[in-house]
Amino acid sequence: MESKLTALGSEATLAEATGAVSRDAFHRIVLEHQRRIHRVLLALLHDSDAADSLTQECFLRAFERRAGFRGEANIGTWLVRIAINLARDHTRSRRVAFWRHLLRNDGSHNATMPDPGPSPDRALMARERLHAVQTTVDRLSHRQRACFLLRFVEAMTLEEIAQAMDLKVGTVKAHLARAVGTVRRAVVEWEGSWEDI
Repeated sequence: MESKLTALGSEATLAEATGAVSRDAFHRIVLEHQRRIHRVLLALLHDSDAADSLTQECFLRAFERRAGFRGEANIGTWLVRIAINLARDHTRSRRVAFWRHLLRNDGSHNATMPDPGPSPDRALMARERLHAVQTTVDRLSHRQRACFLLRFVEAMTLEEIAQAMDLKVGTVKAHLARAVGTVRRAVVEWEGSWEDI
């Protein structure tokens, strides 16, 4: 067991540990990758509670499916793929739950935003710009949003994103180009609206 634990270094593949992988050996994989998986989920969902629970779910699914890991990608990329799929499923189920709740409660849905309080103009502009970008990113299709966040938040290469999302590199480039174009247009519009004030 000790030799198997030693074999699970940062570049180890799960295929090396498949079969009789111990809980301790898998725990080491969790410790190595959990922060990144949590960041990816938090960036996709903007909900720390959901990111926490889905991070756990990601590793639970990975452990249950470890025998099916083919070793074509590294462990980190495989885990990111699982996390992206969990985030997509979570978003879908939240939309369904929202509409069910809305229809049951005769349309009264109150969302309150925390008051950021007074701040200097520059801080306000920076927050507004960030909000404009975040709102735009949230409105992107699931694939475009995932490509954008994995590239610019996680600094993953195009090849890593392609592996994580089970897409071709050219498809990743296309999604990324559309996402970046949409975000740029939103920032230009936002800056134009500030100049009009």
